[in-house]
Amino acid sequence: MEIGTFARNNDQIREALKHDPDFIDLRMDLDHSITFSKATEDLNDADVPCTLHLPSHPDWKPMDLSQGIVPYIDIAADIGAELVTIHSTLSTLMYSDQDIDTFLDAVHLAVNAAENAGVPIAVETLGLYYTELTLLFDSQPAMQLCLDLGHGQIMAHRNRALGHIDSFFDRIEMVNVHDNHGEKMIDEVLEEREKRNVSREEIRELANRYDEHLAIGEGDIDFECIFKELKERHYDGRFLMMCADPSRFPEEREKFMRLWLEA
Repeated sequence: MEIGTFARNNDQIREALKHDPDFIDLRMDLDHSITFSKATEDLNDADVPCTLHLPSHPDWKPMDLSQGIVPYIDIAADIGAELVTIHSTLSTLMYSDQDIDTFLDAVHLAVNAAENAGVPIAVETLGLYYTELTLLFDSQPAMQLCLDLGHGQIMAHRNRALGHIDSFFDRIEMVNVHDNHGEKMIDEVLEEREKRNVSREEIRELANRYDEHLAIGEGDIDFECIFKELKERHYDGRFLMMCADPSRFPEEREKFMRLWLEA
């Protein structure tokens, strides 16, 4: 088992290294400002490996998500990243069938680039169902899964991670751990739908709001049942602590280990 944290700039990398993480996820989302040459130097000096989360933006079109990230995959190879993670438009909750088809037609560009760079590639879960993931994995056998437990709770009474574990366990390369109140989004959407039509764009905006990235125990996610499923299948891979405040990593690691042992 490896327990890691994340960083969006070099100061966060240096701070994270003080707490001896097993790995650091370098995230190019939001307002990242990483000087990769310096990051690689610091990581190599500390003998700590990294993973890389590629850029994403809510306004990107499906083709952008595939073509736009390809140039960044070379960075993963240059810094020796052990895994590169992308977002997708696969969710029927948030995107149209046409958007999904466009993504599926174009995602091979990112997969091929990762294969040429010698870096495993994974898709991060967000509102994804069995059918859409099956379509992706059937067309791209090399694609792996980044199981995001916080995203699994968005607009779901039963965390979608449980279904993903049951159906796609062998593809899980990393598990993102953070809390939220995503279950409550269902009631909000249903309440609004009684008054008017709720667009997919509005649902995406709501999902972003409910994706709170809280510390473990500050939301409503039942981590124990998810950890139990992973343990029963002998998962022993990466866990990424994704509380919005990376300085809380030591505290989150301790809470995670306690829950993991109790599950």
